Amino acid sequence: MTRFEEFFNAVLSAGAPTPRSLAPGECQSTSGERCGLCAAMTYDYASESSARERAAADFWKSLGLSAPCEPLVRSPLGRAYRTVSKRKAFRVRNDVRLGFVGPADRPPPGGITVGSCAIEPPTHAAVYRIIEEELAQPRATPLREALLYAVIKGNYREQTVILNARSVTPQVVRTANTISKLLTKHLGTAIAGFFLFEGDPEARYYLGARDKGAIPEARKLFGKRELFIRVDGRNFLYPPLSFSQVNESLLDRFVVEARRLLALTATNTLFDLYCGYGLFALCLASSVRTVIGVESAHQSVAAATANARRQHAANTRFVRANIDEDSIEHLLQKSPPQSLILLDPPRGGTAPGVIEAIANRRPARVLHIFCNMDLIQIELDRWHRGGYRVARAVPIDMFPGTADLEMMVLLEPGS
Repeated sequence: MTRFEEFFNAVLSAGAPTPRSLAPGECQSTSGERCGLCAAMTYDYASESSARERAAADFWKSLGLSAPCEPLVRSPLGRAYRTVSKRKAFRVRNDVRLGFVGPADRPPPGGITVGSCAIEPPTHAAVYRIIEEELAQPRATPLREALLYAVIKGNYREQTVILNARSVTPQVVRTANTISKLLTKHLGTAIAGFFLFEGDPEARYYLGARDKGAIPEARKLFGKRELFIRVDGRNFLYPPLSFSQVNESLLDRFVVEARRLLALTATNTLFDLYCGYGLFALCLASSVRTVIGVESAHQSVAAATANARRQHAANTRFVRANIDEDSIEHLLQKSPPQSLILLDPPRGGTAPGVIEAIANRRPARVLHIFCNMDLIQIELDRWHRGGYRVARAVPIDMFPGTADLEMMVLLEPGS
């Protein structure tokens, strides 16, 4: 359990709300077993978000920082908001069930299955149901034995399905093609694309590449090669294996908050670290002189460059590099005095030396976005030792229902 989760659960327990009634199959298996993995099973979003705001304030106070923590930025959609979801393939006797992994301390051997998940759009439940029904057929044996995860990514109008398998043989492709046809038959244009990905069965996370030195590729069986999303009035395309935020409804506000906190001007140079397919870099480009985006994934850098070209963002440049101490020192060695830094690292946080290398270049402002609340104290201590102080913090409710939260933290050079 994370520290923030402890605060969140304490506030929820103190409130003792009346359990909400569930729709048939919602948050429970066909046999009536309740999921229990997130707060959406028990609370409506208004009650939950109020508790989350109090928990965020309590958590921030526990860090002993004098900088203010602003009110929670609530999600426009508190339920059915996830544009990314996944199910792991669990083998139970001769059958396969698509389910959630569950808590690490007590994972059910057959996963946790639900008819529909309250924080996912209804289409996701339909996709998983069709896949599971086809996997039960004798003809699906090759895919049933190879499947690791079923993944859905997209937007609220169309979804791309990615089957992550331990091997992609002609027999696996044949079964996957059958599933692709069934999905388009039953769900029509809601299915924008269908891919197979040969992943590492030992990987800690889903869609983990088998060959760490190669550029991962997903094999398209049907539909569009890229996914689409519109944020801040701009169109973005990105490949299925690129990282994407899970809550489309909050992305416009996410960008607005970044723009506000960084206080951008036309004289600034902005470095967007871990830039992905260019979401922040391109949404903020019109407010600054120059943007340099940095990302380690080849396909994401290519997508960011293509998005910049389509958006006519001539003042942007994207660099592929592993974000470590050496690369940051090289990238920032000639940075202008009024440079700004935005960094949105993965859940594991920044590599050793990255924060220190940034602090050594003395940018005017740094916006550090945390998706792992347990790293805040550790990383802020590094900023403090580098001569930076916290100016303010904004909690972002990117993951309603869950015990996770994003925190935007603005840092400035100390006096």
